[in-house]
Amino acid sequence: MADGLFLVGTDRGVGKTILGVGLVALLREQGVDATLLTPISTGGSVESAAALLRQIGVTDDRRLLTPITFETPAAPYVASLVEHQPIDVQRIHAAYGALREAGKFVVVEGGGLLVPIARNYAMVDLLKELDLPSLVVGRTGRGTLNHCLLTLRMMGALGLHPLGVVLNGFGQYGDGFAESLNPDVLTALARPFPVLATLEWRPAYQENIQAFIRALQEQPALTDALRLLAG
Repeated sequence: MADGLFLVGTDRGVGKTILGVGLVALLREQGVDATLLTPISTGGSVESAAALLRQIGVTDDRRLLTPITFETPAAPYVASLVEHQPIDVQRIHAAYGALREAGKFVVVEGGGLLVPIARNYAMVDLLKELDLPSLVVGRTGRGTLNHCLLTLRMMGALGLHPLGVVLNGFGQYGDGFAESLNPDVLTALARPFPVLATLEWRPAYQENIQAFIRALQEQPALTDALRLLAG
């Protein structure tokens, strides 16, 4: 059994938070004591994540689930400069360690590989230090082929091998023709990394996480990957 799972985003707004909560819910249904760690929250997004977690019964200490927070809606390093508060990466490691000591399977809501956390420290450095299996989260609209393939190629060059890709938000971007073809094209171009799920977007998901969880349950490649990971 792995210790956790690290979510790598290809872009802002790809739905890492709701997907992370949904994955935690699926794992808990499989009998795994899972939780969601958001290492750094910016722009006040911590409240929405906490509300979703409460809906699925996660009541872990919020100081562990979100060890570093900023009000500034910007990349972590930029937010830290604006608020004159350097980021102590050891706080993230301490929170992760405490959750693991409590027996938790930790889904880490990461970000883009080169999102800067400090001047010489990016999200990919945190991924490598935590040494967790990873999942790439992208959107379905135009531009996603470039974003997903760049992410996968960089990860491969660094010796990182994600479990696969989840495309989140089908129907949200209004790209029509291109959006409908992108999942199949990415499946061919991303090999050997599989596209594990293509998830539709529904405004109700933010208020009804159970509906999103049901949508995840209908993605057999994704649920099978979770079983293998947590088995």
